[in-house]
Amino acid sequence: MDASARTTSAPDVVLLQHQEMVGPGSLPELLEARGLRWRVCRLDQGDPLPPAEAHHQVLVVLGGTMGVADREQPDFRWMGRELELIGARLAAGAPVLGLCLGAQMLAHAAGGRVEPLLQGDPPRALAEVGCGAVHWLADGDQEPPLQGLNACEPVFLWHGDRVRLPAHATLLASSLACREQAFRIGERAWGLQFHAEITLPLAQRWIAAAPEFVQRARGPQGVEGLLQDLELWGERIEARSRLLLGNLLDQLVVPA
Repeated sequence: MDASARTTSAPDVVLLQHQEMVGPGSLPELLEARGLRWRVCRLDQGDPLPPAEAHHQVLVVLGGTMGVADREQPDFRWMGRELELIGARLAAGAPVLGLCLGAQMLAHAAGGRVEPLLQGDPPRALAEVGCGAVHWLADGDQEPPLQGLNACEPVFLWHGDRVRLPAHATLLASSLACREQAFRIGERAWGLQFHAEITLPLAQRWIAAAPEFVQRARGPQGVEGLLQDLELWGERIEARSRLLLGNLLDQLVVPA
C-alpha cells in the first residue's frame, strides 16, 4: 500500500506510471523520508488522471518503452490526455518532473519536438544505454537542485529518442551522445532524460527483460559489459541520483 492510501486527503505527489517494468525506483523511499503523501497513477491500467487544477501537487512523469510518437496507437490513447494534463500544469506554473519518457512528454507539451537519437558518422538511430556521464551547465548557486553535485556526474541511460527543446526552455546538462539530458521549463518544471530514479535491482530487471535492446545499442557483448559497468558504477550512480532527486523534490514541494 502506498502512502496516499493511508489518508483521505489529496496526495502531495502523483507518480504517472506507464507500464509495470518502468516503476518509480527510489522515489517512494525519498518521498516517505520527507513525509510526503503520494500515489501511483497507472495509466496503462486505466487509473484516472489527477485534476488539472490541482496546482499544489507535484506531478512526476515516469519513463516507458513507448514514445511520444506512439500517442495515436490504440494501446496508448491515454497518452493524449496525459499530455493535456502536463500542458495544463505547465501553463499554471505548477511543479512537474519528467524522467526519460516523462522528460520527452514535458518537452513536447511545452512546444518542443521528440525525435530519434542519431549517433555516428553517418548518423543512424542508436539508443544511448548504460552507465554514462552528464556534464552540468550550471551549478548550485544558479540552480538550487544542483547543490552538492559535481560538474560531471555518472548516470544511468536507457533511451532511443531525444528532444528538441522549445526556445523558452533552459538547457542544464548534456552527455556526449545527447545534448538534452536535463532542462528546466519556467521555474517549476524539470526534465531529466537519464533515469535518476534508478536502483540496482531495477536496472538489472530491465537488462534481463530487454537484452536485445541492450545488444542493439552496445553490440553482441553489451549485456555482459553493462552488468560489469553496474558492478563498478552502480552504487555511485544510485547515490548521486538520489541526491539530485531529493534536491528536486525539496524544491518542487515548496509553494511558489
